[in-house]
Amino acid sequence: MAAQVTPARMPYRQWIRAVIFTAFTVLLIAAGVTESFGLLTLMVLVAVFTAAGVFLWLFPGSRFFVLSFANSLAIYTCVYFFLAIENFSTAETWVFAVGYLMPISAFLIGAWWHRSEIRRVAYADYIVDRQHPARIFAWLAPVSTLSALTFFVPVFELSPTEVGIAMVGAMAATSIFIVVMSRTICVFLIDTGLLFDQFFVRMLHLFAPAFAFFTLYSFNVIVFAMIYRIADRLADAPLFLIAGERQAISFVDSLYFSLITVSTVGYGDITPVSDAIRAVTAVEVMIGILLFLFGFFEIMRHARRPNGSASVESGEE
Repeated sequence: MAAQVTPARMPYRQWIRAVIFTAFTVLLIAAGVTESFGLLTLMVLVAVFTAAGVFLWLFPGSRFFVLSFANSLAIYTCVYFFLAIENFSTAETWVFAVGYLMPISAFLIGAWWHRSEIRRVAYADYIVDRQHPARIFAWLAPVSTLSALTFFVPVFELSPTEVGIAMVGAMAATSIFIVVMSRTICVFLIDTGLLFDQFFVRMLHLFAPAFAFFTLYSFNVIVFAMIYRIADRLADAPLFLIAGERQAISFVDSLYFSLITVSTVGYGDITPVSDAIRAVTAVEVMIGILLFLFGFFEIMRHARRPNGSASVESGEE
């Protein structure tokens, strides 16, 4: 007889935080893509909150699994609303909501159907499935093809009712693919969470050199900001054009100008009109580029050392 997997549960507080994080992430996107905070936004939030609560309760996975799950829901939400707005804009609001809920519901049904197998993966502390590219393509290809076909819907000049039927039909077909491939999708999400875990552990080793680089970089920004500020106060006339007008630069504006200068962004809302200040900005840009190059080199060299050790081995060039 096959060994039974004992259901485990995420600690209650951790589960609450995970669900809220997922729902908040998707809410940002839903609020951004819809024209107003209405019924559709509320339905999206309720659906995501429910789906995240059920799924994370069943399959807690690694500590970074919630990030993988939230990211996947966010991508789905972006793609769905993009296609809905572009190709089904005349459909009624309730059709948008139903279409959005169908693949999520199908995913939960499929996950429940394969729950025993998925739990074995969720409770493992290592990456299980090494065939992700081929397996993911097996469901991503037909779903992507179906999404591409929806761009032909506006060509037929359908009525709002017909557009709604077409939209529900497209999401129903998508839901079928998702139910069939739900096990593969779940394993992919869980393993991605483990990869996130490994990634953040490596990032912790780089915190010290990254913070040192940030300290030196910010020091450079502050010093040049004060140079701009003092030079402008000592000059007979303002040395900068701010919003198209020649006026004295403030403390906040000097910091802002120094930051966008050293990062070579150059929005153009603040520009120097003095040759001397232009020379100073050129020096800041060159120092910023050198700091970035040397900082990146040092961070990468630190990353290659065992356990992030800062000791220099003998014979290292």
